[in-house]
Amino acid sequence: MEEAIDTIWHVYSDGVRADIPFDTEEDKVFGWNSVAICAEIVGVRVWVVTVNDTHLHVLACCDGVRAERFKCLLQQRLQRHFPGDNIHLACDPVTKREDVLSKFMYVYRNCLDFYRKLPGEYPWGCGHLYFSEKRHFYKGRRVDWLSGREQYRMFRTKHPIPQHWRFQENGRILPESFVDFEAVERFFRSARTFIAFLYVRKEDEAAMKQEIYRNYMESRSIQELRKIGNRYSVNYCGRTLPKTTLEIRLKVALRLLREGLSSKSASLAKALYLKPEDLYLLV
Repeated sequence: MEEAIDTIWHVYSDGVRADIPFDTEEDKVFGWNSVAICAEIVGVRVWVVTVNDTHLHVLACCDGVRAERFKCLLQQRLQRHFPGDNIHLACDPVTKREDVLSKFMYVYRNCLDFYRKLPGEYPWGCGHLYFSEKRHFYKGRRVDWLSGREQYRMFRTKHPIPQHWRFQENGRILPESFVDFEAVERFFRSARTFIAFLYVRKEDEAAMKQEIYRNYMESRSIQELRKIGNRYSVNYCGRTLPKTTLEIRLKVALRLLREGLSSKSASLAKALYLKPEDLYLLV
């Protein structure tokens, strides 16, 4: 039976980050495993996931309530592990079949921006799973080979991990354990359709990146921007935004823009106690 296309969600962090939260292998393992663990806790079926140095993408099947819970739980877990990196996640519904196919390929191919090999060879994605015979069902160690204490130390969660899941030597949970690749194959219907969507036109991909970035920016609340701005303001002059000067508030705005945390928008102006026209003073 084909999946209902009104229950596909794109959960992602910013791809234009100034910092690099998933820099090391250990951090990538934590980010990757967090997706699997949070999806299991909430009851979300992951269709495709990729973790890059600066951001991550997940396409999942669930209802809207679970999607929001998954996003919030994953964001909280990442923020606790990377407290200085201000990781923010956005969550967009994808409703039309054509859009689901295109968005799936965007996530599947995301590593090509920096990894000059096939997606199936990228170690922090699941490109080898779909319409493939190279799945690792019997590779790695089973979770139930570990004691309860070892499981907690390995996966950093008190939530029971499915005992049949398998993981690699570095602790990374194998994607075969939690990615619903069979649902993906049913949705594409044939390997031929899958291959056809692999070849995305550059202009289409560029337009999708712009849409994703725009949606991400809109998802950042005024309160969140104000919280970050107040922290920067205190670092600059020891005072919060309402008690500082226009010059400092503009300096904070410029930093937020340079770090990719916002765009020149009415929301940013309101968050920093500025007028929208003040932002055009910034070069």
